Amino acid sequence: MSKYSTVAICAAVLAATVFLTPFRRELFVGDETKYGEVIREMRATQTFFVPVLEGTPFTHKPPLHFWLVDALTFVFGVHSLWSFVLPSLIAFLALLWFLKHMTGDWLASFVCGSSLLIWASAQSARMDVSFTLFLAIGAWTLLRFLETGERKQLWWSAIAIGVATLIKGPMAPVIAIVLFAFEWWRRKRVPSGPYAGALIAMIAIPLLWFVPAVMIAGQHFVNEVVMKQTVGRAVGSWVHRSPPWFYVLHAPGTLFPWFLLFVVALFGFRERASSLSRFSLSWVLAVVVPYSLLSSKLDVYMMAMIPPMAIIIAEFVKTESPRVRNANMAMVFLLFLAAFALRFVYLHGDAAEMLKLPLVWGFVETLELAYAIAFLIMVIKRSAVVSTLALGFVPVAAFVYVAIALMPLANEMATTRPLIAALAAQNVDGRDIALYTCPHLWSRDIPPRLETVRYASANSVGSPVVIATSRKYANDIAASLAGYHRVAEVKMIGKWFDVYRR
Repeated sequence: MSKYSTVAICAAVLAATVFLTPFRRELFVGDETKYGEVIREMRATQTFFVPVLEGTPFTHKPPLHFWLVDALTFVFGVHSLWSFVLPSLIAFLALLWFLKHMTGDWLASFVCGSSLLIWASAQSARMDVSFTLFLAIGAWTLLRFLETGERKQLWWSAIAIGVATLIKGPMAPVIAIVLFAFEWWRRKRVPSGPYAGALIAMIAIPLLWFVPAVMIAGQHFVNEVVMKQTVGRAVGSWVHRSPPWFYVLHAPGTLFPWFLLFVVALFGFRERASSLSRFSLSWVLAVVVPYSLLSSKLDVYMMAMIPPMAIIIAEFVKTESPRVRNANMAMVFLLFLAAFALRFVYLHGDAAEMLKLPLVWGFVETLELAYAIAFLIMVIKRSAVVSTLALGFVPVAAFVYVAIALMPLANEMATTRPLIAALAAQNVDGRDIALYTCPHLWSRDIPPRLETVRYASANSVGSPVVIATSRKYANDIAASLAGYHRVAEVKMIGKWFDVYRR
């Protein structure tokens, strides 16, 4: 069996691992439960064209992802995790296949799919992997146009970027335009083509939704989308204000476990880089530079640079340079030391309460074992490709352990199941419950009566039978809580929430 047949088998095994968690987990608190509420309200109010959250238009994201999830709920149901994660799972598989199509083998696919950010997001209810897929399609067809001058490739690129915009927003055309500018500067010239028409098509696709949405939702919708979600994120601190070098400092985590090999590839392969690798470097910069200039910064935004990073790494690995194996061995050794440090803290220090749980400690032991096996394989097999496969499977093996052994614990700590149980114990109709600064409720088996709870603001709590609030912000509604007594307390995502009843 050739080493690249082994790569194909490893890529297939990797693809299979992302299907483990949907059988057991719930939507996690945060964006996932928020999106769950968006879908529930879309179904309840029949507001398909303009998704809503808590009765008002949801402007944080374009609607294409929610349309797909909503359609899947007619097959699997509103309370099936498959409705929410299938778009990401399918996009993950398509992304692996597409990278194979771009490069001719599965090595770049394996590197991309084993990047922890991509692998974990493939099992989520988020739209980031779908966004990354269509950006990749847009970038590849742009490259085809630049190299062949085929006009239809530019049209396909514009269409793919337009779809990406409908998935996650206006950063898609920004990345595409910056990528084109970098390539124009690098190549010194570009072929003639239907640039104006392609630009119009790229903009027209999201406008086919936005213009009717404005007619339905009104001027306030325009202000929310344009001023708050677009301009606000670019120049304000909607999420948090961070310096331009934020993503450089976070790269070891966001590109885990491939950061070290990527750096080595950049310095060791540039003199022999292929046309695809040089284009991929422009692609990386087209993602990093615009996002670094925005005020709002989140690590997940860097997912869009992982496919071109994987291409650069894969082409460098194929050279069988000794630096590949050395970099992979160094990475495994450093990570083994980190796992050993956790063991030392556990044995000789005041270990965190959660770390003392046998199943959680099993995760640390799985990491140590996986790193030891990977290091042994690298010592025995002096192959750049084999060392890359060994490194890629280490974090996946550890998190497969999480999916199998720790998912019940994760469901109790990171989902709304504890709050749902506390509210269900009050045995009142959801319309008599107000939630203040609480996560949106979602679980596979949520009682139907709790689907009508009200999410209140500080000045609209009213006088329901039950009020649930985060303990941190309870003083905001102290006047509304007069006459109520606390009947339950729950801990979710490391924070305390209290349930009051009058």
